[in-house]
Amino acid sequence: MPGLQVDSLAWCDAPRDVVLVQGDDAAEFLHSQLAQDLKTLAVGSSAYSLLLEPTGHVVALLRVTRHVDTVFTLDTDSGLGDAVIARLKKFVLRSKVAMRRSEWIVRSYFGTGANVACGGVASIASRWWGGVDDVDIIGESATLPVIGTAMSQSDYDVRRVDAGWPVVGRDIEVGDLPATTGVLRVAVSFSKGCYPGQELVERMDSRGSSAPVQVVVVPASEVGDVGSAAIVDGKEVGIVSSRGTLNALVRVKRGAEVGELWVRPDRFSESLL
Repeated sequence: MPGLQVDSLAWCDAPRDVVLVQGDDAAEFLHSQLAQDLKTLAVGSSAYSLLLEPTGHVVALLRVTRHVDTVFTLDTDSGLGDAVIARLKKFVLRSKVAMRRSEWIVRSYFGTGANVACGGVASIASRWWGGVDDVDIIGESATLPVIGTAMSQSDYDVRRVDAGWPVVGRDIEVGDLPATTGVLRVAVSFSKGCYPGQELVERMDSRGSSAPVQVVVVPASEVGDVGSAAIVDGKEVGIVSSRGTLNALVRVKRGAEVGELWVRPDRFSESLL
């Protein structure tokens, strides 16, 4: 699968909702509610996770960033911030934790040396898709640096698709099975304790079950525009959900031999490949 190439530094305000979560119990609460293991998430670090309903169905794919000991942000695909809050609030109970939509934004930086250029800035979050030097910074718009050339959100989306990364609301549908997403190895821990939705995730994994639909990466030259059918041997096997310059994302039916799952080998240990 072709990789994402960016020669010069560029930046864009990403189409992301930001939820602020804080309180003495914030770390323990988020660990108990999200599919990712957050026990060892250090201040200044970030991790991707799925947020699931108790039934195991997808609410959001989000990133957790720990800004200080008791303050976290959850940034997620545009339009999902309120759904994230509504789902999490169902389980707050007596926990000392508060959450709200934040006016903070996610500013994304692309290109070789972007991580170095942004070094020393607070609230840097790693991004699993894109070049290995690419980073995001989460904070107030006026305080975030402008480095390189401004990029439009449409160009940002092309780079996302070329890198093979899905978004909820387009490639992943709210209510999908976690196995549909294609990013379980990034967003789910199979060694942590209980969390809402774990039973379905673990059961499908242990049985080697596949979802009825799965998001895969296909060369853009092999498919049509967004919304068109993906055809293999004269049969419709899926629908194009996003299209970039190099790659497209396709929701394919179980058993269809087309495309490949998203993977970034350079960011995984040998044991995960």
